[in-house]
Parts: sequence; C-alpha cells; structure tokens
Amino acid sequence: MNARILHVTTVHAPFDNRIFGMEAASLARAGFDVSLATTVDVPGERDGVKLIPLGALGEISRRGARLRRNARAFRAMSAPYDVVHVHDPELLIPAGLAQRLFGRAIVYDVHEFYDEKFAGDDATADWIPKPALRLVRSAYAAVERAVLPRAAGVVIVSPVMSARYRRYLPDDRIALVQNFPNLSASDVAVARRTEPPLAKPYIVHTGGASRNRTFDVVVATAERLRELGVSAPIVNVGPIQLEGYSNADALLARAQAANIVSTGMLSHAETLRWIAHAHVGYQPLAESENNRRGAPRKLFEYVLFGLPVVSSDVGNIGEIVRRHGVGINVPSLDPAAHASAIVTLLEDAQQHFLYAENARATAPSFSFETQLPNLIGLYERILRAAPASASVSNRSSAVSGPVR
Repeated sequence: MNARILHVTTVHAPFDNRIFGMEAASLARAGFDVSLATTVDVPGERDGVKLIPLGALGEISRRGARLRRNARAFRAMSAPYDVVHVHDPELLIPAGLAQRLFGRAIVYDVHEFYDEKFAGDDATADWIPKPALRLVRSAYAAVERAVLPRAAGVVIVSPVMSARYRRYLPDDRIALVQNFPNLSASDVAVARRTEPPLAKPYIVHTGGASRNRTFDVVVATAERLRELGVSAPIVNVGPIQLEGYSNADALLARAQAANIVSTGMLSHAETLRWIAHAHVGYQPLAESENNRRGAPRKLFEYVLFGLPVVSSDVGNIGEIVRRHGVGINVPSLDPAAHASAIVTLLEDAQQHFLYAENARATAPSFSFETQLPNLIGLYERILRAAPASASVSNRSSAVSGPVR
C-alpha cells in the first residue's frame, strides 16, 4: 500500500507552483497517495492529487473565513495519514495538536525567512500593522519552539535556513527543497510554440506588484524608459497588492500612464507564455533580510527559458545572477540604473546573446528534478522510523516509500 500523504495550506492559491506543482503532483507521479487540503470549495482530483476543500480564497481578508479554513484543516489532519505536510506558519498550532492528539507525523515546509519577514522596519509582511510586528515575530518564534522539536521533519528552501532548524531537529529530518521550477524541456518547448501575447518586444515581471517588489521603482523605471523613447512595455504578471504604499492610487495612475501592462493573476501555462516570448526578465526586489537570503522561483523560470535578466543586486539573488552570468545586477532603488540595464538588453544584441547562452547552459542545475529526491528521502526516513504498530494503515511493517 502506498504511503498516504496530506499537504495542507489555508492561505495559498489551490494550484500554487511550489505546493501543488512542485511537490504534491510530483509526489503523486512518484507513487505516493497524495491529498491536498487547500483553498477550493468542492472536492476533486487533479494530476493524481485528491483535493480536500477548505474554502475559497475570495474571503482571505476576512478573519472569520481564515479561522474556518484553519478549523477545516485541523479536521483534515485528524484523518489517517502517514505524513501531514503543512505549508503556512498559522498551521503550526493545529499541526502540533494533530501530532499530540492523533499521533500524526508532521512536516513543516518553511517557504520563506518568516522571522525576518516580521522584523520591524525590514519587514515585508505589509498586511500586518507595524505596531503588531514585534508581537507577531515573538509569537511565531514561540510556536516554532513549542511544535518543531516533536515534528517529524522540516523542509527548507535555502541552505542558510538549516542552522535555525538544527536547534529543533537532526540533519536527517531537515530536507532542502529549493524553489526551482518543475519544468521539463518539453514544457519550455510547448510554451515557446504558443502565440506571442504581444506583437512587439516587452519586459516581463512575474510575481505581481507590491512594496516588496518595489513597485514604485518599477513605475519610475517605466517612466524613464518612456523618456528614453523605448516603446517596449513592462508587463506585470500577477496580483496587485499595494497595501504597503500610502500613495497606491497615484502609483497605479502613473503605471498606466507609463504603459505598464498588468495582466492580473494568470494560470501557470499563461504565465509561461509571457515568459517564453519576452525579451528581458525583470526581477526588482526590496533590500530586506528575507530577500537577501532568498532565491525566488521567478528568477529560475527566466533562466530555464534562456531569458536574460535585470535583477536587483540583493544578497543571494544578485550572487546567482553574477556567478552564472545570466544578466545585469542593478541597485535596488535606482530606477535610472534599472532602465539603463533594460535598454542594454533591448538594444545590444551581443550582450543579450551572451546572457541568454549562459542561462541556457546553467538551466539544468536549476530544475526541480534535482530537488525532488530530497523530499522523497525525508518521507522515507520518517516512514522507516515509524513503529509498525503506529502505522495508520494497519500495515504489517513500516512503509519505506512509494510503490516503485
């Protein structure tokens, strides 16, 4: 019998690239029996993953809706799964209860540097009022201390996270699963064969508009490009979340005047179509500890498509661009430098070709295929360590992994 795995999220989109595309669907293909309790209204199945409804995301800003989703998530965790894999900080408490009350093997997936995300003036959690940030940070740290020493495992997205979680668990219960795209050469080829979304060159910026992605700098960059006579627009793919700005309406008006194209939320296939036909990949980010230590999947998607990038020179992200020679780093808050780098990649064919060739050469090292064995290995170690008598499937011996 296959090991039964439950992934749970109450705040991410139901087909989130990391949770669904990279992890749940890949595990189902590897032979695990995978369910995903997520933000849908009705049960279903997709790509071999059974969907358990927790309530749609349309009500995400309403506190009552989030509490109801968390309660439904806890009920889902009470069912007999071999591993319960949670993806949100707010799920640590119900996951800890499920571990204590039902003996569930809990895995916590740490998508970001949450401690830094909640840290004072450097915080990127714009939805939390600043006076509450210190309290939120302290509460989060306390919950980690209470829950993680009894957890079965932790999944991290960056090697530098390991030191923090070694305080709670041994190395063999910490799995590095980096945010590399789950894209094959065939996926890239299919996206390239689609009809270009625009008939002229454009700069693609995936991930949406926010303060963390320095939307004010993006707007100023677009204005500078217009001053220089550049007609290629910046295309913002993703949601517009400007809670961190007091002048959000004015910024949106300037963005429209500067010919920034906003697509809103798109399917993954549509997002890849925009990337596949772009001339430049744009990665603007704020200087924060969370960003300095991170490695966003958007950057790796550009690289997998052989797309030269203009990136804020922020910590590890800037180092990746520099080390692999896949584009131009620019100061985070300097729109003139952003515009100049974009113009270089639009007009200097030799430079564009060089960065594109470097991106294509390094692309295989940024594929999720290099990361999935780390996740499967963690599950197999957890399942081998589980006593046969505690198996929720009443099997005669502990499961060592999926059916091969």
